[in-house]
This record gives sequence, C-alpha cells and structure tokens, in this order.
Amino acid sequence: MPTRNEEWRVLRLLSLYRLLLVSALVFIFESDYADQLFPAVHSESFRSTCILYGVSALVLMGLLPRRQPELAAQAQLQVGIDIASLALLLLTCGGIGTGLGTLLVTPVVAAALVMSRRMAMLQAAIATLAVFGVEILRGLDHQTQSSDFTASGVLGLMLFGAGLAANTVARRARASEALAEQVGSEFESLSELNESIVASMQSGVLVVDDDGYIRSYNAAAAQLLGFSDDLHGARLEPHASPIARVLRHWRESGHSDATPLSLHADGAEIIPRISRLGRHYDGHGAALIVLDDATRLREQAQQMKLAALGRLSANIAHEIRNPLSAIHHATELLAESEVFTHDDHAQDKRLLEMIRRHSERIEKIVRDVLAMSRREPANPQTLALKACLVRFAGHYQEGFPDQPRPIELLDIPASLSVRFDADHLQQILFNLWDNAFSHGASESSSVMVLLSAGVDELGKPWLEVSDNGAGIPEALRERMFEPFFTTAHQGTGLGLFLTRELCEYNQARIAYRGAESPNEVVGARFRISFASPLPAQ
Repeated sequence: MPTRNEEWRVLRLLSLYRLLLVSALVFIFESDYADQLFPAVHSESFRSTCILYGVSALVLMGLLPRRQPELAAQAQLQVGIDIASLALLLLTCGGIGTGLGTLLVTPVVAAALVMSRRMAMLQAAIATLAVFGVEILRGLDHQTQSSDFTASGVLGLMLFGAGLAANTVARRARASEALAEQVGSEFESLSELNESIVASMQSGVLVVDDDGYIRSYNAAAAQLLGFSDDLHGARLEPHASPIARVLRHWRESGHSDATPLSLHADGAEIIPRISRLGRHYDGHGAALIVLDDATRLREQAQQMKLAALGRLSANIAHEIRNPLSAIHHATELLAESEVFTHDDHAQDKRLLEMIRRHSERIEKIVRDVLAMSRREPANPQTLALKACLVRFAGHYQEGFPDQPRPIELLDIPASLSVRFDADHLQQILFNLWDNAFSHGASESSSVMVLLSAGVDELGKPWLEVSDNGAGIPEALRERMFEPFFTTAHQGTGLGLFLTRELCEYNQARIAYRGAESPNEVVGARFRISFASPLPAQ
C-alpha cells in the first residue's frame, strides 16, 4: 500500500488549492469583476460565503500538521466543506451557467485519490445532488432554465467519470507501490541473506569493477589477501598484483586457468576463479573473483580419501581379527607344548617368538584402526591447561618407572584454559611424547620434552610440544600425518594420524613447526591451535 505520507500530501495540496481559490474569488469580488463575470451575483451573500469558506480553509489547514482526526475523517470533512461552499457560491452567483460548478471536480478527484471507490462515488453523488439542489432552489424563484438541468446532469456525469478515473489510477498506483514494496522487501531480504552467506563462506569473495577498483569483499578474502585496512574503492593492483594480472588476462582472453598463486612469503597459495557479474551496455561489467585456499582444498581432498580409506581399513581390520586371534592362540599352545621344552628346539622357539611378536603388532594395528572407526563423540570441556599438563605428565611418567622421560613445562599461564575433551587431549599428548622419546633419542644425549603455551593474535590458545632431538627430515614432513606411514620397524603409522583426527574432532588443528630462525636449535615441534574457549558465565 502507498505510504500515508503521500495521502496526507494530497490533502495538503487540496488545502492549498482551497486557499488559492478563496483568494481568487475575493480578488474578483473586490476588483468589481464580479458583476461582469457573474451578472446575477448577490454581493453580500457572495462575500459572506467567501469569508466563511476562507475561515474553513484556514481551520482545515491547521488540522493537517497534527493529523488529528485521522486521514479518512479529515478527507470527508474537507470534501464536504468544499461541496457545501461551492454549492452556496453557485447559488449566490447565478447557478450552473456561471461555470463555477466545474470547481467541484478538484475536491471530488482528491476524495477519489485518498478514499475507497465506494466513498469516492458517494462524494461524487453528493456533489451532483448539491448542483441539482442549487438549480431546484433557483427554479423556485423562476431563475432557472431547462438547459441548466441538462448542464447539471452533464456536470454530474463528469464528476462521476473524473472520480472513477482518479480512483482507478490511485488503486493501480497502490497496487504497483505495494508490489514494488514487496519486491523491495524480498530484494532486501535476499541481499541480507546473500551478504550473510558470503560473509560466512570459507572461500574469499572479491568484486572488482571494470576499472580495477575493489567494490566488495568478505572477511575470508581479506585474510587470504592480507588486507589490513578497509580497501573498498581502492585499486586492486597495488594490494594484490598477482590477482590483478590474472584478472587482466581473463578480461583479454575470456578465460583463466586454475593455477595456484603464491601471494605471500609464507608460501600460502590461492586458486582464483573469475566470472562476470552483470553486464553494462558496452559489454563489460564487474568481475566476481572467488578465492580458494589451495592448501585447504588439498586437505579436504586428502580428508575425503582418508575417510574412505578409514572405512575400508576398518572393514579389513574386522575381518583380520578373527583369524589373527586363532593364530595367536595356536602360538601360545605350541609354546606350552612339551615338544618345545627341550633345548634342541631353540630355533623353533625363536620362530614362535617372532610369530607372537608380529601377531601382537598386527593386533595393535587392528585395535587402533577399530578405535579410529568407532570413536565416540567428543565431550569438550573447559580445561585449565597448565593443571592438565602437570597431571598428564605425571600419569605418563608413571608408566616408565625405570626410564627417565623428563617433561618440562615452560612459562604457561595458570589462567589459560582450552575447550577440549580431556581423554582426547591426554591421548594426543601421550602419542606425541611417545614419538619424541622413541625417535628423538640418540647415543650422545637424552631427550627432553618441552611444553609451552600461549594465545595468538586472534585470542585463540595454543600448545607447543617440542624436544631437543634431531627433528623430522624435510622430506618426511608432508607424509607424517598419513595413515600407516612410519619409519620405525615396530611402528603402526597411525599415531600421528589419530592425533590429527582427535584434534579436528575437537575443532583444533595440529601442525609441525620447524625452526623459526637459522640460529634456533630445535628438534621436532608440534603446535596445537585450539578453538576459542567459551566465555565465562
């Protein structure tokens, strides 16, 4: 529906018309043109009617700013006063023949614009009856002619026609405005939905116009491109020149490849995908650039492959477990039989021990695979990190009473808390500590594990587990989180894989970090980046 302001505006225009009309009539009367224009005018009655009409016009205009009474009541009041005043002027000036009756068209049209069709036709009917009433009163004094009634009928038809036409136009305008408002509301909702979707996308979204200026981008694009300031309206070239070159090539050739681009010194790669956003009259338009983190895409692809591999491995492990149990049981029975108690069967005993040892290794692999596939949902809790680390280190060292396995906590704030499943965190740390003491040891020195923690620039807590061993060779770092990849003869290759899975299960990430400077001496170092803990209640 049209706004009420527009309908009140119609009444204000009608009030202005009324004041101008009264002013014109008073001017005509005072300038002695009344006798020429209206030969049969009754001067005193004309003057009194004009004064009364003018006072009414001022009163009606004074009611408009307060908008009291309501619109419909004021519209009926104004149109009623107009009809009554103009009818009196017709009566005092000589009737329909003076032409003043046509002045009724304006209030009737105004009523049709702000009222319903029924009320608009009612006002037209009242105005028509008023005109006929004037002619009837004049006929009582024998001042009318037969043609005056015909003219009154024609004027009545004109009033009905003008009112009907104005009301039809107003109704169509209302319908059009309602449709436009509905479409506008839907467009606004879709726009807000679009902004919300774009803002929450992990992919970066960048809109660049035909002149190379940045029109819009989301938070992911700002993070991928390293935007620190608000760059809306800035040129793309100085801030992301590789993307600008790809965009320029796309505009010239019409296509772009999906080759990853390295934008920063840290080696992060971005894959841009460009499409046209709208089109101007000259065939050009803005470009929509979707930026994907190549590392994240590779991780997602790897996760899909690992998920499929995990399901397959779980099925295989389940099928292996039954015959493996039979082999293990048969080995124990053979070891207990009298045949192998004699010394001349020492070689056979070594073979049985080899079978038993490797059976236990296969059994451990089966348990790890089944544990991975049947893992219970995480139960994250807010944990005081330092207290947990002290407790976990004590539990871990209790399992090796005859082997010194030193674990040292560096400067870790006692108030630092993380959101994590306590059992999962203990399993992760035990895996990392096992790797450190198993792979980091050397003949010349013993291994020491160091634990440090803090908060990054985004307010998210982190924990680093490092040792003073030889570290992990560069060639092995890309594969160390893959399942079944191991460099140890007795290893299963599932420790780090399960560690990463448990981290992701708790909305955390684990990554290997080498030396941060050429002079830094450090062995293996893993950083766990936790999700932001819930605020204190």
